[in-house]
Amino acid sequence: MNQVLGALLIVILIPLLGALPLTGWITFLLTGKQLKNLGTGNVGVSSAFYHGGNLAGILSVLAEALKGITAVLIARYFFGNDPIWPIISLMFLVMGRYWGSQGAGTTNVAWGFFTYDPIVAGLTFLISFIGFTLLRMRDQGRLFVLVLMPVLTALVHPTDGMRVIIVACLSGLVAWIYHKIPDDLD
Repeated sequence: MNQVLGALLIVILIPLLGALPLTGWITFLLTGKQLKNLGTGNVGVSSAFYHGGNLAGILSVLAEALKGITAVLIARYFFGNDPIWPIISLMFLVMGRYWGSQGAGTTNVAWGFFTYDPIVAGLTFLISFIGFTLLRMRDQGRLFVLVLMPVLTALVHPTDGMRVIIVACLSGLVAWIYHKIPDDLD
């Protein structure tokens, strides 16, 4: 029964958490500016930095990071060490983020994935940082990270095929959202 409740929370509560426009609220409270009416209309962390300043950006990073961490911890509470449900939870969080504010949930995924698998997340960050430093191509860098996540997951967890598949699904979902939304740094 506990896992049924956990699944219901992940399917119902987590998308609502993702849809909460905390970044927009924080920026509005600090500056009076509504991010949805500025630039591309993307209510994301980088928009908060750009239009709201450092304080709005930093508080937005913290708020969005907390969403990703919370999604993973809720899944772990109900499903223990099952490696599938935290990623499913992140997928529902990202879907809620997209449906609610047309955002990709990059900060949510980054911090949630770090909570989920700090070794793979750390390797992904390190390799993608080196790659971006050398290539300096933002769009390709974002996609490179999404390719690295399942590849590194496969290398770190070679006997856990379902984990690799679900991480690839999360990467695919985020890549699809990247394709659908305007770049908020344009």
